[in-house]
Amino acid sequence: MTNARWSWSWLLVLACAGPPGPIRQQHQLELLSTVQRRLLESVEAEKSAVLAVTDAESIAFADESKAAALDVERARTQLHTLIDADGRDAERAKLAAFDQAWAQVQAIDARLLPLAVANTNLKAAALAAGEGAATVNQLVDALAAVADVISSPPVLRELSSAQVSALRLQALLAPHIASAEPETMTRLEGQMQGLAAVVEHALATARKQAPAPARARAAEAWEAWAHFQHVTAEVVRLSRLNTNVLSFDLSVHDKRRATFAAQAALGALLDEVHQQPNPTR
Repeated sequence: MTNARWSWSWLLVLACAGPPGPIRQQHQLELLSTVQRRLLESVEAEKSAVLAVTDAESIAFADESKAAALDVERARTQLHTLIDADGRDAERAKLAAFDQAWAQVQAIDARLLPLAVANTNLKAAALAAGEGAATVNQLVDALAAVADVISSPPVLRELSSAQVSALRLQALLAPHIASAEPETMTRLEGQMQGLAAVVEHALATARKQAPAPARARAAEAWEAWAHFQHVTAEVVRLSRLNTNVLSFDLSVHDKRRATFAAQAALGALLDEVHQQPNPTR
């Protein structure tokens, strides 16, 4: 057929039917080149998914990584057919080693990519810096409004302490989001609870001891406080999921080691194919 290009599937059929050894060997080398290239592209896309700052970018890069991995899997399957046809134990052993390393890479990606696209730490940080900061400012302003209509020094001291405590509580959200250790997050949450108790005690005191105008202001402060608590709870919930921290840790440790192992196994297989120019069949 003039100007026809044989597809990989046709070449595979011919290889299995017993074409000359050099044709099978060349096909093996081309498949190994595909595996090498697409493996690296899958890893690069995975790391971009981990580092992306939006859900859309993370999902797009994760999809690229999966597509490249699928190409690796297809080429690996074809390599099995060709290497089994040649019947060389050394090549089979080295392909089995790559199979094992590649399975580890796939297992890690099955955990890593869903974490990368969830972006809970980024969402927690955005919520804390946006609505969280705005809400704590509303609370501090409401507490100041209560203080404006109260003359009792002890109550005023409590309200001042409550303002400081609310701001300190909000400041603890950032290290909570950044933390990779559950124990550290638990400790920070304990500090937040202590600060929250100071705010609630001051508001309760103002509501009980202040004159009528101050009690009305205290109700406004309670409403702002309830809103701030809701925002804080959501930030802590997202932070606890820790998907950005976990995906980054998997990427730079487990995935890195598994990728090196897969590349080493693939290199050994490539060397073996180069060293065996004359198939037994």
